[in-house]
Amino acid sequence: MLVVPSILDAVTVHAEGALCTRIATLQLVEDRVPTEIQLNGLPLSLRPGTLRAAIRQGPPGLVVRAIRPTFDVQLPPEVDVPGEHRALEEALARVADVAARMEGVQRELQSISKLKPTFPPQKKDSYVPHEAPLSALLALASFVDTELGALHARRLELEQEHRDAEADVRLRRQRLHEASSSVRGERARVYRAAVLTLSGNPWPRETPALITLEYAVPGARWVPTYDLRLPRTLEEGTLRMRASIIQRTGEDWTGVKLAVSTAALDRKAEIPELKALRIGRRQPPPPRSGWREPPPGLDELFAGYDTLRQPLSPPSPPAQAHGSAYLHESPDMDLMAEPMEKERNKEAAPKGGRALAKPMPQKKRSVGSAASAASAPPPPPAAAPRPSGPPRGGASSTGEYEALSRSRGSVAPPAMAMDDESEAMAPQEEEGGYGGVYADMDGSLGGGGAAPQDRPSAPPRMEPSDSLLDYDRLALTPADDLDGRGRLRPRPSHVTREILALSAVQIHVNVLSFVAVSEQEVNSLWRVPTPTWTVPPRESAMHFDARFDLETRADVPSDAAWHTLPVLAVPVGLSAEYVIVPSVETRAFRTVRVENRTPYPLLAGPVDVTLGDEFLMTSPLPTMPPGSTQRLGLGVEESIKIARNTRFDEATGGIFGGSTMLTHHVSVELANRMSNRILVEVCERVPAVPSGFEKDIKVEETEVAPVWQKRTPLPGEVPVEGERAWRVVLQPGEAQTLKATWTVKIPASKMLGGGNRRT
Repeated sequence: MLVVPSILDAVTVHAEGALCTRIATLQLVEDRVPTEIQLNGLPLSLRPGTLRAAIRQGPPGLVVRAIRPTFDVQLPPEVDVPGEHRALEEALARVADVAARMEGVQRELQSISKLKPTFPPQKKDSYVPHEAPLSALLALASFVDTELGALHARRLELEQEHRDAEADVRLRRQRLHEASSSVRGERARVYRAAVLTLSGNPWPRETPALITLEYAVPGARWVPTYDLRLPRTLEEGTLRMRASIIQRTGEDWTGVKLAVSTAALDRKAEIPELKALRIGRRQPPPPRSGWREPPPGLDELFAGYDTLRQPLSPPSPPAQAHGSAYLHESPDMDLMAEPMEKERNKEAAPKGGRALAKPMPQKKRSVGSAASAASAPPPPPAAAPRPSGPPRGGASSTGEYEALSRSRGSVAPPAMAMDDESEAMAPQEEEGGYGGVYADMDGSLGGGGAAPQDRPSAPPRMEPSDSLLDYDRLALTPADDLDGRGRLRPRPSHVTREILALSAVQIHVNVLSFVAVSEQEVNSLWRVPTPTWTVPPRESAMHFDARFDLETRADVPSDAAWHTLPVLAVPVGLSAEYVIVPSVETRAFRTVRVENRTPYPLLAGPVDVTLGDEFLMTSPLPTMPPGSTQRLGLGVEESIKIARNTRFDEATGGIFGGSTMLTHHVSVELANRMSNRILVEVCERVPAVPSGFEKDIKVEETEVAPVWQKRTPLPGEVPVEGERAWRVVLQPGEAQTLKATWTVKIPASKMLGGGNRRT
């Protein structure tokens, strides 16, 4: 089998799992198209049921007919032992040479470092100060500095060369150790592989064909993150979407086209079949696409096989036993046989089945073909005739009946076997056959039967279920199974593709242990904690799915660690606002209103905010559908000064003094100490009257300057009852005072819970 190398070209990471695409280049072998090719190097975590192959580039007639998964064992390459021995000796000699040169440089360093200026000794009694030779001292110091610098640089080079030489020695020794056959056996690696069946016409050798192989792996996931860069003035900025990807699939993604998707990889995406609603006479449903019933005359295909298999099968019971079976039948059955035979002999072909020959006056054809009847053994001489009544279906010889019994695996009479062919398949329901999948109501399952119009009580045909359309899990019944041979039936659940592929491995490797280890590594991926404030895509993308393609090729190793990659620049609208709630906190908070101007949603995740050239903070961003707006907090702004002053007055009002007037005065002073124009939103709260007390309590806003308005919360924000907001613009260095007065009117005999003062 031709092994074609392939490279990983593209990966789409879904919410759970990834879809990988490999590209293989196929060249002609001896000017002919290879029948089967094998693509090796696939990860063990591959899902066999997701293999897909197609021709990306090639001649028009080249197609992929079939694909099946298998396993492949790869050994490390052979090692040239004599060459490695020589390389090891050279590496040891290089280490010794570098070490000798390092010792020489070290001696020179010690010698030069000892160079110091000296003076002749002087007696203490006759000490006379003399003039020091300054030029000589400077020259000596300059010489020492220059030589020491050169020697230190040389020593650094020799140390690096010595490290490289020692690493080379370790490498040569490791290769010699790996040259052992036992070690090479331990280092054998098991991979998945795919076998492709091709067909087509040859093409020019200079134009190779490109084959794409697609498969799914479970050990991958991703979460979205963002990067927001703003200037100091908060007037504009750029938002970039990033993807934090983690994978433990068993293969490194190197230089691949990456894309991330919020869709579930294991969700079925088949197009639904819409059935038409018609007013009129009932019509049978159209056959399902992809399903074809067994052809007429299916049993005749095995006539030769039964003939060759006959000597190996146990001897059939004597014909006398079959004759006795007829003798023990009840008279009622014999009386009913004649009218039933007349109904059967009507010239009507069964729907979907093979046409029955017109019965002869003296002899009836068997259910098997003429070849099957001719190949049957001659009847025994001691055959017992039926004592009463005409034979069913005419005078059928015992030899024909024995041939029918061997072909159908039943001891029923021939006429009953032909009529009850659909009932003979009922026991297959427990064995996973056709009994539980569909019912053959009119004898069209490869066998004979009466015409549909002759069976008024027969129910309509049932459509095949999805289990008969899942070709990957169907198996052809062997010829030894007389009940269902030549037909496709669902394979038992315990017989998987992996077990079938393992039977073809011819090397003593515990493949199941490798697969188990791969599954453990994949499951360990979900125990890795996610980055702070990240949300899984399936939770943030509630009712939609989106796909994002990375701008460049990227690398993601299979190390079960998070790797953050840039996805794309998001065109959004950014407007800076400063929010102040002076009744709670007399500080201004920077915020940015983010408007999603893209046709796709922005998923929830953390945003790394950079203000100017400095990292500011990380803030959570909620899910933003297209066209929505959200507020992103950026911390406290110290350059805006706030002061809030309140005054409370209580007086008696009303015609007869039966009411108490609670007047609240609030003034907020703002000062902009920044160098740019800013928009400030100041939030206050007016007392709200609870339901049921509208007659006793009244709140009136008497004086507000400038005018405020009811605040409209953004999506995701909790609305506050009675909230009001001023929206003012402050120029650089400008100060402004905001005033508001409201009066609460209550009965004089009552007071507010917690006190009348509400500021």
